Amino acid sequence: MTSTKAPALERTIPPSELDIGTPVEWMVDPDRRETILGVTYEFSQTGERKTVWYTPNKRRAKRFVVVTDLQAS
Repeated sequence: MTSTKAPALERTIPPSELDIGTPVEWMVDPDRRETILGVTYEFSQTGERKTVWYTPNKRRAKRFVVVTDLQAS
């Protein structure tokens, strides 16, 4: 049974230090534009960009098209 009087977990990182990436580019399959192969995230505090690949092997796709607006693709 779960206790409702258990204290909440304390934050270890202040909210001002959280740097959640915002998607800025999408890498899509050139033949099937509805298939997203990867996303580039930009972090607001550091300006760093990181690309995450959603391919089966989690590596850079051999063929892709970069789009900055998913609605336009």
